Amino acid sequence: MPELPEVETVRRDLHHRLRGRTVVSVLWLDGRMVRGRYGAAAIEARLAGQWSAGMGRRGKFLFWRFGSGDRVVLHLGMSGRLMAGVRPEDPRDAHTHLVVRLDDETEVRFVDPRRFGRVELLPRGRGHCVALGPEPLSRSFTARKLADALDGRRAPIKALLLDQRLVAGIGNIYADEALFRARLHPARPGGSLAPDEIQRLHRALRRALRDGLRHRGTTFRSFRDGFGEPGAHAPHLLAYGRAGEPCPRCRGPLQSQVVGGRTSHFCPACQALDRPRAKGGDTGAAL
Repeated sequence: MPELPEVETVRRDLHHRLRGRTVVSVLWLDGRMVRGRYGAAAIEARLAGQWSAGMGRRGKFLFWRFGSGDRVVLHLGMSGRLMAGVRPEDPRDAHTHLVVRLDDETEVRFVDPRRFGRVELLPRGRGHCVALGPEPLSRSFTARKLADALDGRRAPIKALLLDQRLVAGIGNIYADEALFRARLHPARPGGSLAPDEIQRLHRALRRALRDGLRHRGTTFRSFRDGFGEPGAHAPHLLAYGRAGEPCPRCRGPLQSQVVGGRTSHFCPACQALDRPRAKGGDTGAAL
């Protein structure tokens, strides 16, 4: 599933292309991914003639904003792709569900082979119903806030990082990457982390996400940016998906293990579950 770096890449690609454009028409080829109070026909009627104020993001959700104050919430699901600048004569993918025609004679298309994506209209003044935690790349997301979120928690740190109510936008890929950088075993109880470990994790989260953004996201199969191109981050991953390969630090074999219902990738030596702490604190720096 696309995570913060992938969704933010799409947002950046689409924002300037969509801002100031006017919606000419909305065509639903498959309205089953529509959620919320407004159905496909109502969304078609409401958006026609509106001008676009650009694209925003919150966690893994995209928010297409309009001058009226209306917003269209889009979630890419497992395999969704949102592309702008498409010419009407360009062949449509067989799994195209939504086509929005703009006044510059281009189209925005939402393609989703597995149909786990979602589209919802939020009229002006109506908030998003999904409760989300802080944005991990924002200035307000401090190590202190991370410590407060983990305080007293017995759940594995990996599961806590995936909880969108604690931190928004992190998924399986970047949780594994951050924990590897911070030298923390994914099964460690969140409340067991010492202050220096939380500092390392905070830095590692931000570094892992920024690296993913710099390479325009991670593509294994489905993810495409706003121009239909795959992300370039997969070759730069340190741990995720690399079970059996040598650890970039110690050269021992990386392993995988199910933690909190999700497969986690880690180094059993560098991220030992019962690793003893050095006197005066563990000063190992995150990658």
